[in-house]
Amino acid sequence: MPTPQPNPRDQAPPDPSRSWVHPTDESFPTTSQPTTTSPPLPPLPPAQQPQPRRKPTLAEAAATIKPSDFLTFHQAPCARTGLLTGIGAGAATGVLRWILGKPIPKAANWAVGAGVLASLGQYEYCQFQRHQERAKVRRVVEVYAAQQARERREREEEERRLRESREREEEERRRKRAWWRFW
Repeated sequence: MPTPQPNPRDQAPPDPSRSWVHPTDESFPTTSQPTTTSPPLPPLPPAQQPQPRRKPTLAEAAATIKPSDFLTFHQAPCARTGLLTGIGAGAATGVLRWILGKPIPKAANWAVGAGVLASLGQYEYCQFQRHQERAKVRRVVEVYAAQQARERREREEEERRLRESREREEEERRRKRAWWRFW
């Protein structure tokens, strides 16, 4: 019997705001599948009752950062484009300020500031685009599911009409058939 493997990140539960670090099994909701509701769960014992939410402290936030996070932050969606944009904008700003005659420390400060601002701006713009794309995909899934349901209803209705017309034709043939037979 295999032994259960410990969670490699067993210090804290997955942070929902960092879904790229913790893969989930969630998929896009579809309207073609009916949702089922499960029966209500029994109440938790007092020791397991959720505590009222309080504002997290900076120390608690810093404690959630793992060393492996520094090796994987570039895998977060939009991080790469944000960093590359920031590096380019920072370098261009610093070099331009230096060429215009500013001292190197001032040009470097401008380069860092411009790089941070460009990185944040590009990251947020990319996140905005991803949000819009996700909404479009969700809408396409809904429209496609509705179209499939409509086509299925139309197909079933057409089959029902054909079946009824065949039954009527068969009934007409039976009625028109002579009630007597020569042989």
